[in-house]
Amino acid sequence: METLWKKFKKHIKCRADHTERQNKQQKLHQFLRDEEEAIITALREEEEQKKRMMKEKLEEKDRHISALSDPIKDMEEMMKDIETFPVSMERDGEEDESGGARPSQSLVIMSLTLPLRDEKKKQDFVQYLLEYLHTQVTMPQNN
Repeated sequence: METLWKKFKKHIKCRADHTERQNKQQKLHQFLRDEEEAIITALREEEEQKKRMMKEKLEEKDRHISALSDPIKDMEEMMKDIETFPVSMERDGEEDESGGARPSQSLVIMSLTLPLRDEKKKQDFVQYLLEYLHTQVTMPQNN
């Protein structure tokens, strides 16, 4: 009977060890599942954050492009006006640094009549022409 009792005790010990190993494995698997879920959640949050940042950057670029569209439209209008304005490029007799004759001041006068939306842009353009022509013209004041 004693050997039967020792066998039974040994069997119970083996079953207890086996059950303990199974519990540890289950805990490990649960821990790994929880970690995997946490990592996936963190990655999704990071992805959403990056999407928001990219959207904000794209919106900023769109605003920048929109801000540039008005000056571009003004320049296009100005170029159309320059192309259709009946101005001969008469020479005023002076030469520029490259040895060629400079265009007359009629280009500056014509630019003063261009219908630009922004007076500052018109003044900037006239200033550019004046620097190009190396001449001085007083800007008419709007009343």
